[in-house]
Amino acid sequence: MNQGWNDVAYLQGGIKTWGNMLAPRLVAEKDGYRLFQFIRPGKASCSYGLLFKNEMAVFDPSRNVGFYEQFAKSQGFRIVKTFETHLQADYISGSQQLSKRTSAAIFGHENDFQHAVFSYTRVQDGDVFRLSSEGPEIRAVHMPGHTPGSTAYLIDRTYLISGDAIFILSIGRPDLGGKAVEWAKLLFKTIKTQIASLHDSTVVLPGHYMDWSEMNAKGFFADSLGNVRKRNADIYGIVDEKDFIKFIQDNIRAQPEVYAKIRQVNAGLTWVDDEEQEVMDLGKNECAASMHRT
Repeated sequence: MNQGWNDVAYLQGGIKTWGNMLAPRLVAEKDGYRLFQFIRPGKASCSYGLLFKNEMAVFDPSRNVGFYEQFAKSQGFRIVKTFETHLQADYISGSQQLSKRTSAAIFGHENDFQHAVFSYTRVQDGDVFRLSSEGPEIRAVHMPGHTPGSTAYLIDRTYLISGDAIFILSIGRPDLGGKAVEWAKLLFKTIKTQIASLHDSTVVLPGHYMDWSEMNAKGFFADSLGNVRKRNADIYGIVDEKDFIKFIQDNIRAQPEVYAKIRQVNAGLTWVDDEEQEVMDLGKNECAASMHRT
């Protein structure tokens, strides 16, 4: 205002608040359940919450666990399950803390979490979970490639919480584990089998977005799988495994050095204090295979 501006606002807490802020958006409300997307603009990432009766499941929570607890409380629900689509590398997961604070059960695929030092329920392709004894079906769909254990969760046979396996404008890069060729082969098979078997009307709810233009008219990030395939025809149209591997190699960029340590933290193999977590967690995401392609 000292410079002559009178229409000025600021975010209390500055960059830390921006980096951890989560904005809830209602994706679906039907048959007694509600599905929310929690948008984290400071990280261009999305987590999710499924509510039924008095129970809530969280998918890929960020370390801002207080938000999820407060959200559940404000809705009159308790958090009972937390699902990981994969072992995250670009941000610190909140599942361990949520489990400690709420006794929620952690779910993840053993191909990613076999070395984890915390208790979790092993998820296999085709497993079905529910909230309480009823509620919408939560079906695990194993989609290896971004990581060996990457698993999407199909809600009510309609809404696919895809993690980093499927993005609206790309797919998850398969080189973060240092095995670009091996994991690219897994990803190519996933595209031609698991993803190809899903109906075009399936609603993709990604773990990240590349651009704000991906937001739909209702204010959240989602698109039909049919549209995703069209928008990424240069990826889904590759018919030869060798050509796909070349595409991946041509798009490889160096991953941030902190990713290796974040994976260790998310497996419970390394502990860092809250201040260091804050620093590690605020960098940009580099999880797409083709973020910078033209």
